[in-house]
Amino acid sequence: MQRTLRSAVLAAALVVLSGGIGAAVNPLDGAAPAPSVASPVASPTVIRPDGEPGPLAPAAAAPPLAATASPVPPGVPDGPVAQPGCPLPPRAPRPPRPAPGLPKGLTLVPEDQVPAPLAPPSARTADASVLAGRGMWTWQWGRTEGGDLNAVVRRAKAAGLSTLWVRVADSKSGFYGAKYLDGLVPAAHREGLKVVGWGFPFLGDPVADAAWTNQVLGWQKDGHRLDAYSPDLETASEGVVVTDKRIATYLGLTRQSLAGRPLVATVYNPTDEWWPKYPYGLVASYADAMAPMVYWGCRDPGADVERAVRRMATFGLPVLPAGQAYNMAADGGRAGNPTAPETLRFLHQAQQAGAAGVAFWVWQDTTAEQWQAISGYPW
Repeated sequence: MQRTLRSAVLAAALVVLSGGIGAAVNPLDGAAPAPSVASPVASPTVIRPDGEPGPLAPAAAAPPLAATASPVPPGVPDGPVAQPGCPLPPRAPRPPRPAPGLPKGLTLVPEDQVPAPLAPPSARTADASVLAGRGMWTWQWGRTEGGDLNAVVRRAKAAGLSTLWVRVADSKSGFYGAKYLDGLVPAAHREGLKVVGWGFPFLGDPVADAAWTNQVLGWQKDGHRLDAYSPDLETASEGVVVTDKRIATYLGLTRQSLAGRPLVATVYNPTDEWWPKYPYGLVASYADAMAPMVYWGCRDPGADVERAVRRMATFGLPVLPAGQAYNMAADGGRAGNPTAPETLRFLHQAQQAGAAGVAFWVWQDTTAEQWQAISGYPW
């Protein structure tokens, strides 16, 4: 989501879930310079349940989720659809851009001073099914229904949404979202909506990142609390300091404050480009659900989300894809938001592939056409 955010910030004056859910460097085709990310099969040293340090044993692969066999609802295309602005015109080759590095003002703890990660959970007890159905990601609260939390809840309810994903913290500012959550979460819960808080850890100091994350998870108002937490796990292209050890240390410390709620890892779209080099397996060993960022650009949204769901399902966790509801032109991609047929195809193929639910990035950029498609699909 971060790429979307950077474009927005530069145009107005990026971070993700102040940043956004970051797309890859080129969200159109999944291509990106190789980030400083270790192999998915790499195993950091952890503190095992017996209290001794040792390698993290890879989790056994689970069978793919069962597809949902159901009739195609009226209006849902049964195959790829025309995509305005695609294919993109040829572009002159550009030299790769260097990774931006950790943002100024953040501390970079040397790798050998990062504590050994805690062991991942031996069993999952959190109920990620609470996030089933359709949802919407929010960022820049002032541009989300003008910051009117009651309007957000009313529109979400009218659109048939079940979940709101609300950015509440990052490494730069810590936990700043209480001023939104105090009113939003009780109002959302009264209408049967779930609220996921999401944040952006840069991992320069994963212990400090876990500290503000634990403040997020400790927040409550009149007995209401967040229903889940999602870290937006970006890479070096967004300034994140990524190593297996930093990821595992952050996620292990974060799990200590979940109090029975699911940890939903927001990860890159597992395209053929990213699947071999993003540490999906390591992240999945600590997560309760996976939320791949499926921003399809000029790819077929149906094939894109089906691949993402089936690859993520090999970890045996619920999958909650984030779909595209923004204009990629600022990132050098196709101009304009996806159409209603594209949106419906994404929704239907995600459901058919076995996704537990979906959510769209991002509320403030979603067009009326996409709102209608999202609200009209029976999930």
